[in-house]
Amino acid sequence: MRRLPMHARAGFNFFGKYGMMKHTQPKALRASAVSLAITGMLVAGSAYAGTIDNTNNTAGKLGACGADDSMTTACVGAWNLGNVDVTLTRAEDATPSGKTFDPATGNYAPMLVGDSFASMVKDLAGKVMARLTGKDWPVGEPTGIKAVNGDNKVSNGKPENCLINTSYLGANDSSTGLDAYLDSTSPEPVICSSGFQSHKRFKVAMLASTVANKANGEAGEGIDLVFNVTDNGSLTPYQVFSKINNYTDKRLGGYKIVVGRGLGTDFRPAGDLGIADKLHVSLGLGEGGSKSQGAVTLDGSDLFEGDGLATFSHGLFGTADKNFDANGFFDTRTAGFSVVQSCSEGTCTTYPNPYAPADPAFNLLNSDTIASTTKLESNYGTLFGDWLPSQWQPSGIFHDDDNDPTTDAVLKAWWNGSAWVLNNDSGSAPVTEAQFAAWAADPLYSVARIEDVLNLGINYIVKVGDDLDNDPGTTTSDFTIRIIPVVADNQDEPSFLGSDPTPLEPAPVTPVTPVDPVVSTSDGGGCSASTGKTPVDPVLPLLAALGLVGWGLRRARHH
Repeated sequence: MRRLPMHARAGFNFFGKYGMMKHTQPKALRASAVSLAITGMLVAGSAYAGTIDNTNNTAGKLGACGADDSMTTACVGAWNLGNVDVTLTRAEDATPSGKTFDPATGNYAPMLVGDSFASMVKDLAGKVMARLTGKDWPVGEPTGIKAVNGDNKVSNGKPENCLINTSYLGANDSSTGLDAYLDSTSPEPVICSSGFQSHKRFKVAMLASTVANKANGEAGEGIDLVFNVTDNGSLTPYQVFSKINNYTDKRLGGYKIVVGRGLGTDFRPAGDLGIADKLHVSLGLGEGGSKSQGAVTLDGSDLFEGDGLATFSHGLFGTADKNFDANGFFDTRTAGFSVVQSCSEGTCTTYPNPYAPADPAFNLLNSDTIASTTKLESNYGTLFGDWLPSQWQPSGIFHDDDNDPTTDAVLKAWWNGSAWVLNNDSGSAPVTEAQFAAWAADPLYSVARIEDVLNLGINYIVKVGDDLDNDPGTTTSDFTIRIIPVVADNQDEPSFLGSDPTPLEPAPVTPVTPVDPVVSTSDGGGCSASTGKTPVDPVLPLLAALGLVGWGLRRARHH
């Protein structure tokens, strides 16, 4: 687990009487005459499908925006900013920087290291419901969300289109092996196929306004992200790369995602509008495949791991794998939620799965809702209880192991309420005095909040078709992705708040009062006296007196 560095930094019934689809592995997949290599358009969507796109894409450079790949032009046009205020801020304290952003063109005032942005998402009445962020400049730029279409380098049958963060690639992912951020000579934006931990996920901080006056166990108010669509023919799938973070001031028991149209009290789910067949969400169940030379072979696999649909950081909860060289700090088990698909209006209708179109057992759902259900078994509940709000973030000691502020620092210990303790693999052993002293003396170690216990990474796909407004006379429309937090039944404070963490400071040095030295003119047999300033030997005055007497006698003899 790594800490975000400063410049990279923020009894409910889900279904009632309606049908649902649990996330389970489909029954054994049998061979079919139609199980063959097909072009990616069957999985990733036709080029003539309903399209979400930026209005200012850079020609010839996927994921970039601006007429000349300008470093001061953000992608706009895909995310509808009608209910969003985009503000350029100072990363250190999130206060407005005074710099300007034009939501129509995407042009913004030049940013410097220490600059960032925040996109404040409002409801129909203008109340701020969420703070959406990405990465601080130069790793990221406004607005936090852009669309990418036609990324044919994706794998496992995932969509070639996505809604993704407005960030740029570091040395591990760029084509040159060098940082390709906005302060480089050739910035490279993230796209759907960018590598692991390449900052693809935008963060939605769900605010207290979403659950104000909501009882324990009750669903909160929605956070509405609106997207513009151009009619182009059929369904286009978009993978949504996001995290939803608990800044509601309450523990949460889960979340819901609903697609439909409208804002605030005017919002209506797709099923209620009768458009679920051309606007729905998917968990990618049975939609996966393999890819070779641009062609996808569908195999009926799932696009996401069963325990990977709604999870907290793998660096905190998970096993070592190709992406992580160590087990999770708190547990080797994944922490998060199970997730299901459902419909707001009656039982979901279905449509054929391209993998096995003749077999209704593999049909896909026209579901307008996905929602978390049970919590995955892990130490999260044991250590923290239900999904923590921001005011209860635990404290950790972090090591900036590469002395690079653009990368995340490594979590070394956390404060459990009474002591600093090491990771789960150590048996949560206490930090020794020697370790603590060494860390305190090293400026690359520091204490910070462990924000990732608030942040839930969610995986889903939204499929978008034509004529969402049911008006054949138009060729453009929009739709809404609504995010709903659900208040937990228990709101008890966590036990680790029992006492303040011991500061990571060098051990104080006990001052030593200087002692004046004792000077002796003897060989050890005489005595010495001192006033505390200059020591004086009592024999010296006697010798001086005798000397004066002797001098006087000599003068008397000479006269």
